Amino acid sequence: MICFTALLIYRLPEKKLDQQGTHFTVENIVETLRNMEVDNLEDMCFKSTYTSSQVCTALNAAFDLGLDKKYYQPKELNKKIKRILE
Repeated sequence: MICFTALLIYRLPEKKLDQQGTHFTVENIVETLRNMEVDNLEDMCFKSTYTSSQVCTALNAAFDLGLDKKYYQPKELNKKIKRILE
């Protein structure tokens, strides 16, 4: 069951991107997500340290995550995380 769930989590973003006419492999998607980091700036805001890529742009369009900003407020990131987990 755990393996099936893990595979499903891997495949859902790939399928959603395919439906929008963009194809990226699971490896491309996972690598992009792993490289998406933010720095905490004195608990006031977070600064993105990742650069935009085709995969990032496609994920942003498919899931409306707002990943194209340079700075994020903590409340804003918490809302995004909460929405993803719902």
